[in-house]
Amino acid sequence: MKKYFLAILVLSLVVFASGCTSNTDTKNNQTKTLSQNNVSFTYPGTWMVAESKANDTIASVADPKSVNAQTGFAQTVVSVQMKNLTGTFDSMYADNYNSLFNNSSYQRVSESNVTLNGNQVLENVYTVQSEDGVIKKQRAVWIQDGKKVYVILCSALSAQFEKEKQNFDLIINSFKINS
Repeated sequence: MKKYFLAILVLSLVVFASGCTSNTDTKNNQTKTLSQNNVSFTYPGTWMVAESKANDTIASVADPKSVNAQTGFAQTVVSVQMKNLTGTFDSMYADNYNSLFNNSSYQRVSESNVTLNGNQVLENVYTVQSEDGVIKKQRAVWIQDGKKVYVILCSALSAQFEKEKQNFDLIINSFKINS
């Protein structure tokens, strides 16, 4: 019981202390770099390395200020997933979103081909409504590297998504595959 209370106290202090900083740390160039599982990227200095329960996740960071007090999970998160290429890159991407958008909880916002570090990548932005009615906006950037596909998934509450754009861009634009 004491360990549980101590854990809640420490988490509360982290959340309280993080509330004293600005919303976008990149304005002050306060950043950290995460390098693991053959990928690296720069992220805001007040964010923390996170553990993701999502399949195929190889790296994840989150804003501790966005932790939902009821669930204990951050709502502003960036996760990197790695999957083995099955079929072609375009068909793997299309199959994923054809399946996803068959579920009425998911609504496409935009889809585009973009250039990232000189490479063509695919980007999909969509909203998802959870069972408890919370609406999140997500931005998924798909990158092919040989027989591997990396997906950078940026997620925030829909109302906070635009405010986090600068932080998401920092992570996406600094993303490197260290093969």
